[in-house]
Amino acid sequence: MKRKKLKWLLAVPLLLGLGLIAPPAAYALFGVGDFAMVFDPESYASLGDIWSSGLTTQGKIIETYEQTVAIVKNGVQMYTLGMQMAARIQNKSIWETAAFAVGNEITRTHYNETINYGAVMNGDYLNAANAWHQSTYNGGTGSYLGSSTASNSYRMANFATLQMMDQTSQRCSEVLANYKQTQDNNQVAEMGLKGDVFDQSDAKNSVVAALNVLSGGHFQLQNQTKMNGNVQACLAEQQTLANKIQRDHLAVEQVYYSDIATARATESVQYDPTATAAFVSGNYLEP
Repeated sequence: MKRKKLKWLLAVPLLLGLGLIAPPAAYALFGVGDFAMVFDPESYASLGDIWSSGLTTQGKIIETYEQTVAIVKNGVQMYTLGMQMAARIQNKSIWETAAFAVGNEITRTHYNETINYGAVMNGDYLNAANAWHQSTYNGGTGSYLGSSTASNSYRMANFATLQMMDQTSQRCSEVLANYKQTQDNNQVAEMGLKGDVFDQSDAKNSVVAALNVLSGGHFQLQNQTKMNGNVQACLAEQQTLANKIQRDHLAVEQVYYSDIATARATESVQYDPTATAAFVSGNYLEP
């Protein structure tokens, strides 16, 4: 009996090589559809080709054995990988972190001077312009400035600053209100994604399900980045405006200094000659 079993074991490679026992094409070893792991028998030399080659019988047997071992090793590796991919993740709750909540704005009002501002900061972006003008002093129309320009009139430069501050502050108020409202609207989607991430069931722990969770998280991250970009743009705009205000003050000081230096140079006999020389050269320091 043992001799018969031994004969069959020796005959299997030969029968495979002659094509008498044809292994069925292996598809979708693990998974379904596009996510299945597929064994491609074409990556190995055809056992039938080996036996139709000019090798000796002993060489054909050796080559058939080597190819059979390679196929088995490949199958074992794919099986191991498939088992790893199918393994469930345990104790996912240790990944959980606390969510950051956007705080509500609380603005006091005694005479309705800021009645809409708090509402805007809490998501009412439609009233951003009204809330800003309601709580700021009206600088007038600047009609007294006539045909002056900001480059030669400090008052006109200040008037231009008022207009720019109104523009950027209204825009940033609207952006912040939109940010708050969007955060609130996104809570349902964020909680849904969070639930999928920490779900311990088999349905939510397959490779496809995990990839879907990753894709959803990446999409949410993109949206959050865009929202943060708008807020950062407002900060940059405000900083640019602050630089203009500081620059206008420095320009006024320079013009004033120039006027004093000119006056001292033309009437230097009435002033301290040392201080006059320092003024004219631009090296005078205020005491």
